[in-house]
Amino acid sequence: MQSLDSILVGVDLTHADRLVAADLNEQTKEAVERAIWLAGLFNAKLEFIAAIDLSAHTKHLLEEDRLHLTNNVEDEAHKVMSSLIQQAKDHGVESTSKVAIGSPWREIVLEVINNKHDMVLVGTRPHGFTGRLFGGTVMNLFRQCPCPVFAVKKDEEPDVPEIVVASDMSEVSSDILHFIVSAAQVADMKIHLVHAIDTQLDQRLKGLGVGEETLKKCAEDIMEEVKNELNEQLAQTDYRTLSYGVQVHVLEGSPDVAIPAFIEEHSINLLAMGTLARSGISGFFIGNTAERMLEKVKCSVLTFKPSDFVSPVEPE
Repeated sequence: MQSLDSILVGVDLTHADRLVAADLNEQTKEAVERAIWLAGLFNAKLEFIAAIDLSAHTKHLLEEDRLHLTNNVEDEAHKVMSSLIQQAKDHGVESTSKVAIGSPWREIVLEVINNKHDMVLVGTRPHGFTGRLFGGTVMNLFRQCPCPVFAVKKDEEPDVPEIVVASDMSEVSSDILHFIVSAAQVADMKIHLVHAIDTQLDQRLKGLGVGEETLKKCAEDIMEEVKNELNEQLAQTDYRTLSYGVQVHVLEGSPDVAIPAFIEEHSINLLAMGTLARSGISGFFIGNTAERMLEKVKCSVLTFKPSDFVSPVEPE
């Protein structure tokens, strides 16, 4: 089973109009609970990090009044973090915590780089007036964090979670599949291995005078080839040991449309995908395609990057 030795949890201390609140928002509570569960499951180290993003004006006021305040922002933050350490301890998980001043996504990435964490967990919620699930902090983590990022949506917990692994047959998608299969050996889940084929090429060929029968035969051949590729990828894992096995699906349409539609139709709980994968048969999940998909997804998301990815984030 794939190793998961060190987990970092991003803790959002803001709630309503408070900069630091003892009562965490529901999404952060869910991320904390999920991280404690994972740490216990994999016997992993656990660290909580809270990054407080202060404006220049607020920093100035705090510095001026620091000697006159009995409870400043950082003191209040450390109290909340101590309660999370106790919560983890109550579940048999030892943990540490850190409070930083700065942009949350940047402080999280720096902590991953400095301490070699294997996964980051953060809560997520609908963003502004757009209704998108992933705001700026989470999207920046998806783009720039070198380890897998698990963005947790608060939702009802099903008896058996259903997971979509989006594959482009690249090395990174194989890594994702191995990880999810390994996790399913410990905790039962239903896994769907999915690939989407953009059908716009068919329309372009039809416009050039290619016959319907030829297009149909071509589409069937491609679908069969992709399904064989997926089954070969699956054969490299221990999926036969799983209670529910793995279902293979080849979808027609652009990935950023077809996969979110599949997720909604099947009430999927988690999408596992690469955000900077190498080109596969259809060459998707490169650049903007992954981001367009994430704009439409309404479930939790676990993202991976290639093993040679180097984060552009550096200490100041």
